Amino acid sequence: MIYDLRLTIHAPMAAVIAGIVFVSSPAPAHDSPKHVVESLGVEMARTGTNPTLLWRRATEYRALGRFAPAVADLERALALDPKFIPAWSDLARVQLSRNRASDALLSINRALDLAGDEAGRAPLRMVRAEIEAALGRPDAALADCERALGAGATHEADWFLTRCQLQLRLGRYAEAAAGLKAGFEQTGSAVLEAEWIDVLIDAGNCREALSLIEPRLTEARCQSSWLVRRGRARLAAGDTVRARGDLNAAVTEIDGRLHPTQPDAALLAERGLASALLGDEAAARRDLATARRLEADEATLFRLETALRRLTGKEKSRAEARP
Repeated sequence: MIYDLRLTIHAPMAAVIAGIVFVSSPAPAHDSPKHVVESLGVEMARTGTNPTLLWRRATEYRALGRFAPAVADLERALALDPKFIPAWSDLARVQLSRNRASDALLSINRALDLAGDEAGRAPLRMVRAEIEAALGRPDAALADCERALGAGATHEADWFLTRCQLQLRLGRYAEAAAGLKAGFEQTGSAVLEAEWIDVLIDAGNCREALSLIEPRLTEARCQSSWLVRRGRARLAAGDTVRARGDLNAAVTEIDGRLHPTQPDAALLAERGLASALLGDEAAARRDLATARRLEADEATLFRLETALRRLTGKEKSRAEARP
């Protein structure tokens, strides 16, 4: 169950990384990116262009998926100030979004060269980790994560998740679990706690996982995620009957929570995983297809895809064993 890091370090995490390095646009929170672009254009027409205004507008263009004008603004900002680190960092991000990872690496390396100390380089290293992963260099990406997390900078939950994804890709399950536990203890992030428990199950540490799941089930108002985790752990421990009870209960709860016309991709992936573990391949594949249409990231889908591969493999083995 290894993540494909070319796919799984996804845009929301990338936005967080960029945001912790540099101050975001001071535009009112209720303004849409389109309105901010327009207001910045008016401001530049009135006061003239400068690197900061161009960079701010580029970040809004990037939020709108308008990469060509984003690049144009960033390049103009850098022409005015070749040492403007935020523009180099965002240029790298846009280049990566346009599948130009080699160019992105050059840009982020330029930003790193300009950064003053390791604390300032730490968020930039996390951006470079994403780029290195996209280039198929998980070892180099993991090295950047380790240096960023060891720099004494403010640690975001997504940094720990990124490192975990790389460690899993490299088969370092024990390190991944330990790193997530440390991240949870530092940040108190419920996301890190849940992923830590998932990785414990992936690694076969079912007893420890179950000891952590039970209190969460008692506390949780919506229980499906924890029911799926307990079902996974019980299946791995050979407690099939109770595992199926958990998984069926999770499917029933999710059925009641899903919006009929605007379903949540994460809930679909969760239901699909439960269905796959119950042996219902058709239902699992329907949920996977819908979640993909809703642009769920690969980190959300990878356990469902893994369960489907295992289910398909079991069915194939059974067919081959028949006389």
